[in-house]
Amino acid sequence: MIPQSALAIVALFASLVLLVMGNSSLGTIAALRLEIEGYEPGAIGIVLALTSLGFVLGSLFGIRIVQRVGHIRAFAVFAGIAAVAALSHPLHVSIPGWMLFRLVLGFCIAGLMLVTESWINSHATPQSRGSLLATYMVLFFLAASSGQFIVALGDPGMYGLFVIAAIFIILSLVPISLTRSTPPQMKRGKRLAFSVLWARSELGLGGAAVSGVVLGAFGIVGPVYGYEMGLTVEEIAVFMGISILAAMVVQWPMGYLSDYLPRRLVIVCVTGAAVGMALFTAAFGQRSSMHLYGGVALFYALAACIYPLSLALTHDMLAKHQIVPASSLLLLANGLGAVAGPAIGGAAITLLGPSGLFLFLAAALGLLLLLALHSFASERAPLVREQSHCVGIAPVSTAVIIDLDPRQESG
Repeated sequence: MIPQSALAIVALFASLVLLVMGNSSLGTIAALRLEIEGYEPGAIGIVLALTSLGFVLGSLFGIRIVQRVGHIRAFAVFAGIAAVAALSHPLHVSIPGWMLFRLVLGFCIAGLMLVTESWINSHATPQSRGSLLATYMVLFFLAASSGQFIVALGDPGMYGLFVIAAIFIILSLVPISLTRSTPPQMKRGKRLAFSVLWARSELGLGGAAVSGVVLGAFGIVGPVYGYEMGLTVEEIAVFMGISILAAMVVQWPMGYLSDYLPRRLVIVCVTGAAVGMALFTAAFGQRSSMHLYGGVALFYALAACIYPLSLALTHDMLAKHQIVPASSLLLLANGLGAVAGPAIGGAAITLLGPSGLFLFLAAALGLLLLLALHSFASERAPLVREQSHCVGIAPVSTAVIIDLDPRQESG
């Protein structure tokens, strides 16, 4: 007979997959719909950046709702409102209306992730944390990539795709509602000042923020870039889906490499290579599909490594009891970066054309590269044998998932 805890974990991961697929597809559908309606990329970036702002607010305040009404009721509330927000998009296409819808949607998605991640974490043991986090990562990236291909099922200018995205969000209610597992108690963790974190690991904090800017800009404005480049809806789905899969494939080899080389050196090399691929895509992306898809996939794969590397570097510099509050601050910095990135990235396309997005991304990563070079040259780094293991973290997650990090079990 299958243990009840195993069934509960399967149900929670099933809810996670359905939720991420719906949310991932909806972001691309919304970006393409605004393009079809004739809005400028700068305006599109600002509107869709409200999703990231809502996610940050939901990560900070959603826990109060969960504590008040419980996990299952909170999940039902968040899923219901998120589905309403998704279905409202084609009913009222306007900048103010969509800013409200995206803000509400982002808040609810954060609440849904909060419930799911905390419940998954409650089933973790010191022996299973690593495998659970690895499973979470694989399923997250596969679901996010699969969600992109939903876009190819219809016309973003019509109502149908919004309905499909909402259906996936609503379906995420089913597995978690059927589980017999007892919901965990949620407690507020300890806090750490930004100034303390900056003093201990300025590169870690800077890397988290720039990672949010870059991944937020590409994830939200990437479909707009594809549309401006003349890609079809099906090609945009492939363009985004391949990039996410490439990020998944590179995470573990890069993390393994950073465990056996000086972490700052790895960050310098990864960031420098990401700058190079961003400039390559800006210069040669229009030449052929091979240049475009290959350049973007390599760029996104490298850029997606920066946040987990920054997290690992920060852990190298902190005491064990500081890891969770520091990770929460890094996640907040990453989220705030994801608010700024789409707005600036959209404006760059408006001012400079499609290549403006990757010129902006190269500039943002260039600033991080300068910080990394300064840190590498001037600060004492931990010996390689003293470094913590680098663990992949999904680009859209709440602070709760940090509790699955097996590094907390080490002295």
